[in-house]
Amino acid sequence: MYVDGETLNKKFFPEGDSVFREGDPGEAAYLVESGVIGIFKTVEGEDIQLATMTDGELFGEMAIIDGAARMAHAIALEDSVIVAIPRAGLEAMLAKQNPLVKTLIQILVENLRNVHEAYMKRPRSVQDFFNAIAFHSNGLADNLVRNKDADPTGESLKRLKLIEQQLDVLREQFKTYTDKRADVLDANGEEKK
Repeated sequence: MYVDGETLNKKFFPEGDSVFREGDPGEAAYLVESGVIGIFKTVEGEDIQLATMTDGELFGEMAIIDGAARMAHAIALEDSVIVAIPRAGLEAMLAKQNPLVKTLIQILVENLRNVHEAYMKRPRSVQDFFNAIAFHSNGLADNLVRNKDADPTGESLKRLKLIEQQLDVLREQFKTYTDKRADVLDANGEEKK
């Protein structure tokens, strides 16, 4: 079987075998001929399942489209037969498309990667949640100060001050707690660099 002159390779993956690992270069996209493939992301040593691919479903295509490294890993969840579609074949097919279609596909892949990154960077540790609450409370307070019509009596600002005080109490209560999860947000609720 061929795609734009490139030979498609079929391969058997026993249950538990890796199709590709996170960080690998994208040399091919894959089509499930039979079996089940799980797509996983490792977060703080724990595998989070992002998707389950079954007969006729395509996976691993994003790394081909944008040239980025694999953002997840694929594991055979049962004995599976996978068809590898080489990068060159997909690139040749994409090259024949209208430039608007190619641009649209690139934008969609970039947006999907951005959403994925934002999701994976959500607060994890207790400290992250405290930082996120403080960040959003401060943002709301700043907005209310700038838009006095939204809080003409100042009651909302008083309630936000109470939230800030209660957050300080919670921080104090958790001061000696050792969270096994890594902090990903700084004190301003921003992603750590």
